[in-house]
Amino acid sequence: MEKNETMQVFVKIDDYKDVLDIMNMIKNKLGDAKNTLNEVNRLKNEEDAELELWQTSLEEAERRIMYIDKALFEPESL
Repeated sequence: MEKNETMQVFVKIDDYKDVLDIMNMIKNKLGDAKNTLNEVNRLKNEEDAELELWQTSLEEAERRIMYIDKALFEPESL
């Protein structure tokens, strides 16, 4: 047989249909996994934004407490 010749492969129709069904199932599962990963990523981004907001709020509260502390104990420095 020469290099450019192709060999014919015979597959039972039932086996071929089974393979197609399995491939479709795998594609669907991959799509589900992608959707789940996207949702997890979206939730993570929301969580990160919320944590950043909390961090900013805490830093602002800390600055205010430091100002009040300074005003009470070192009024001449204001």
